[in-house]
Amino acid sequence: MIEINLLPGAKRKRGGKGAGLKLPDVEQLLTVVKDPWLMAGVSGWVLVTLVLAVFYLPKRSAVADLRPQLEAAKREEVRLQAVLRTKAEAEAKRESLTTQINAIRDIDRERYIWPHILDAITTALPVYTWLDEITPRAAADSAEAAGGGVALQITGKSADIQAVTRFIRNLEESPFLQNATTIQTGQVNEQGRNVFTFVLNVRYQRPDTTLLTMQPLAATLVQGVRSGGGRPGR
Repeated sequence: MIEINLLPGAKRKRGGKGAGLKLPDVEQLLTVVKDPWLMAGVSGWVLVTLVLAVFYLPKRSAVADLRPQLEAAKREEVRLQAVLRTKAEAEAKRESLTTQINAIRDIDRERYIWPHILDAITTALPVYTWLDEITPRAAADSAEAAGGGVALQITGKSADIQAVTRFIRNLEESPFLQNATTIQTGQVNEQGRNVFTFVLNVRYQRPDTTLLTMQPLAATLVQGVRSGGGRPGR
């Protein structure tokens, strides 16, 4: 159907649902958008979004990939802690055993002091000289007491006064004895013969280990049997 507008200059009214809808003013919108602060804010949010998209998302994926390695590292840490505890316990046991072994060695060294002393005195004794007594004694002075060890006094007789001098010299040459000094000498008559008496002081010293040859007890017994010194009992 054709409609003719009989009123020139009058605009035709449109009916329908969109009769009251107004379109935004484009010029006003452009004016608002041209505000520098608003543009800076919008640009900032856009930039932040781009940065997150470029850097955060790949890093998040990389972190997710590293989680299995982190779990494996934690398990390895637990295992190493157990190993360290075992090592610490082993070292503590070793220190305890070392202390006990050193104590046993000290006791073992002290056990052979008097056999060494008697053997050294017997070896140093000249001919025509005999001993009456060997007794432990207290330290003669503070210096001797500070030195520690075993101090003893030797009482004996000799048919020759020169033998007493040789006896003192032989005692000094022993690696087990030191500080051999004459305390008293005299002369007595025994069975119609004049003999010389003497009293000596001497100290035990720990010998240099390079001068000693250590042998097990079993080897010593075997050597004694081979030399005819005796046979072990059955």
